[in-house]
Amino acid sequence: MSLRFFSLFVTFCLASSITVTVHAKRSKDARGEWSYVESRLKKAGFKSSFIKSLKSNYETKHFRQVVDLNVLLFLKKSDYHGVQVNNSAVDDVKKFMTTHESALQKAQSDHGVSGSVIASLLWIESRYGENKGHFHVPSVYAHLLQVDRPQVISYLHRRAGAFTKKINQKILKEITLRTHKKANWALDELKAIQTMYGKDKKVVAQLRGSFAGAFGMSQFIPSSYVKWARPFKAGSVANLSQSSDAVYSVGFYLSDHGWKKAQAKTHVEALMKYNNSSDYANAILKLAQQVDSLSQRKPSDLSGEVAPMDSQVDSQLDLSADESSNLQSNPQADPTIHEPANKLIDLPSNLEMILPDVAPGN
Repeated sequence: MSLRFFSLFVTFCLASSITVTVHAKRSKDARGEWSYVESRLKKAGFKSSFIKSLKSNYETKHFRQVVDLNVLLFLKKSDYHGVQVNNSAVDDVKKFMTTHESALQKAQSDHGVSGSVIASLLWIESRYGENKGHFHVPSVYAHLLQVDRPQVISYLHRRAGAFTKKINQKILKEITLRTHKKANWALDELKAIQTMYGKDKKVVAQLRGSFAGAFGMSQFIPSSYVKWARPFKAGSVANLSQSSDAVYSVGFYLSDHGWKKAQAKTHVEALMKYNNSSDYANAILKLAQQVDSLSQRKPSDLSGEVAPMDSQVDSQLDLSADESSNLQSNPQADPTIHEPANKLIDLPSNLEMILPDVAPGN
């Protein structure tokens, strides 16, 4: 009897040990490890003061959510931006243009970019600051710096089934490739944050934004802020949470990426530098065109319906399905496909509510 009891006890202990080991392994590979981040930053030559500040402010609670969305979201196909262009959107853009007329006029005068396009872009990006995001931006990039760890890659391979039913070796290979490119991109963005930190020590502690590391009304990523953020008032520091600075910075960004006032083709190209998605470019240009059309109509002509798109504009926006398929762009252009241009986002900051099957952060 005692021998049988002993055998059962040993069997139970072994089973428990295996369960605990598996659970511990899965818990470990689904969480951020600061020691790995610190090692990568030191190897890359980051300043000790920046590393110390990042360490004291590093938030691990959204690690899984951030890596899931940034690495695996390409597996979900959606035209999110297209469905946003409606009467309510036109009304919001018109109100914003009236309230911020001087900033939009200055941006249009200095950069040659239509005020209605800038206003439409800011509405699409963050609803004029309502959807800026709540993620700690430096931590987002610290999370992404770790996605090429073997344990994290293994976790992402298992997790892919939550984003698509078609799992094969090609998909798994693409996921692995994306992790390496995302990690390298994250390192570059952390360098940009270090530059920002050199001018404002509060950046590491206070910078909040989307799960993709974009922030402010214009949803710039750090490297875009460093290169293209411009203050409305000369001599001040650009604050992308302020409408005037966001307007002026977007105008400068698009102009610097080839926007030419009288060349419609350059409009699409510049917008796809901001976000590498034709759905995104289409939505902004359609919204801007509808706002402009509404402004040109007499009050007696208005029936509450949005003016139809001009056929010529439609033809200018006819981009390939392949271009439309990229959900996560690097700012404009997904770093897994192109070099980063601005930010890595093509969906709203409250995406976790739109995709309920995404695992909450731990």
